Amino acid sequence: MRSAAPGEVAGGHSGFGAVDPAEQPASAPRLALVCGLLFAVIALMILLPRGPGANAVLSLFIGCVLLVAVTAARVPTRWRVRISIVVALMAAASVVMIVAFGDTATTAGLGMTTLLVVAVPVAIVSGLRDARTVSIQAVFGAIAIYLIVGLAFALAANIDARISGDAYFAQVRTASLSQYVYFSYVTLATLGYGDLTPATAVGRLLAVFETIAGSLYLVTAVSLIVSRVGAERQPRSGR
Repeated sequence: MRSAAPGEVAGGHSGFGAVDPAEQPASAPRLALVCGLLFAVIALMILLPRGPGANAVLSLFIGCVLLVAVTAARVPTRWRVRISIVVALMAAASVVMIVAFGDTATTAGLGMTTLLVVAVPVAIVSGLRDARTVSIQAVFGAIAIYLIVGLAFALAANIDARISGDAYFAQVRTASLSQYVYFSYVTLATLGYGDLTPATAVGRLLAVFETIAGSLYLVTAVSLIVSRVGAERQPRSGR
């Protein structure tokens, strides 16, 4: 077995994704924490009333979830500190914009949500890539990605309504964040209550894509991972 080269840790990874082997056992439960925090984000998005104060609280909480996601990614400490500083500055700027400009600063909140949607799957994949067995942490990771899919479609619907200027739902003229998130997860789970329905062609297209994505994800990714909990992963060839 060769010794680690300069800038490379044992195990063959280097650079941004380098992981200290001593950190690996302690990092696994963080995926469960990320999953729980995502549930909390969804709850806050649905339950918090509309207003600058609620938006500021939500932005701060999303910033905290992003910091946990960075930690769960098990990146080297130097990168973790830099990313944490950037996230903290963005969260602070988002809060300042919301407090200063009120509802006109909702773009700042959308930016934080976009970061959340992008960062969490990266953190989960990075946190699980070196696992030798399919564990319960992989199940938590699969659930977290499922939750992120719902947030991604809620974000896409919100952006579509802001760009087009048209009412996204047939039942309401100006939809709230709570309604976007609620509709997204109802669609993702293929419940179809019918109290909110998309009024635009793009909205209907997004609803179709989300329904298909939710169904396929549950019957493929999640079921496959659950069925293989405890099974040893095959090593990657060609290295």
